[in-house]
Amino acid sequence: MCVAHKVSSNKWEVTKVNLEHNHAMVTSDKVNFMQRSRNIDPFTRSLIELFNKSGIETPKVMNLLSETCGGIEKIGFSAQDVRNVIRDIRRRVFDSGDAECGLVLLRDLQKQSDGNFFYRVDVDEENRVRGLVWVDPRSLNAYKNFGDVVTFDSTYRTNRYDMPFIPITGVNHHYQNILFGFALIRDEKETTYRWVLKTWLEAVDNKPPITIITDQDIALSNAISEVMPNTNHTYCTWHISSKFPEKLSTLYTQYSEFKTDFNACIYKSLSPTEFEGKWEDLKEKYDLENHNWLNDMYAIRRQWVFAFTK
Repeated sequence: MCVAHKVSSNKWEVTKVNLEHNHAMVTSDKVNFMQRSRNIDPFTRSLIELFNKSGIETPKVMNLLSETCGGIEKIGFSAQDVRNVIRDIRRRVFDSGDAECGLVLLRDLQKQSDGNFFYRVDVDEENRVRGLVWVDPRSLNAYKNFGDVVTFDSTYRTNRYDMPFIPITGVNHHYQNILFGFALIRDEKETTYRWVLKTWLEAVDNKPPITIITDQDIALSNAISEVMPNTNHTYCTWHISSKFPEKLSTLYTQYSEFKTDFNACIYKSLSPTEFEGKWEDLKEKYDLENHNWLNDMYAIRRQWVFAFTK
């Protein structure tokens, strides 16, 4: 098709149309890989759920559906779509059978520890598990001795339900990692984080840490400021520095010395005054006044730059 703009009439006109295909059609066995509407109807979802309960793996599920539909090209969706359905099913399963098994285990652990094993469960209006917090006696003892600084990491979610798992950790006098408790939550809302923090504080005799380290989650930050108003809240430098290659790639490419100067400012400034001086030098040398991300990071410098958090 050719379209031309006619100056005299100030209109666009179709001047030529070729109705013959000028490229090969997608073959029938590749149609299911196209980006199109790939909705799985309720009946097929029920079949997938039945296969999943029977322990049938995704490739075999696709083979069975292929037999039902008359060929792999007629299914209308991919194996990834099936995996997504199974993921949703597993998250629902946690609300019932698996959740009950987990609660039975926690109750047994509490009984075996003569009540010293702490756990709490949060449920929604339909009595489905929304969150779990548990602290074993060893973790409680570790917190009493080494709980000045706590790391609260909600970024770990490699479990079958894709639910955020939160290990609450710290270090001992040998700088070895130690555990202060655990949480498993359904979502990452501010109300959920408030419940987790309040419940965990209940487990550790309502003694908040001096400092808590987290990622830059806004909901979590708001919850900490409300539940632990006197605790120093800092951001994990690793999470921030992992963004440097993406956010500063242009500067890394354009200026060969920028990375060295930037790292010297962030990691080697021994005092706030020294940091401020190096930061001003950086801004002037590399014209960073309008770099939005760096300006945002500077605004929260007291929560992640070593000169302030040490």
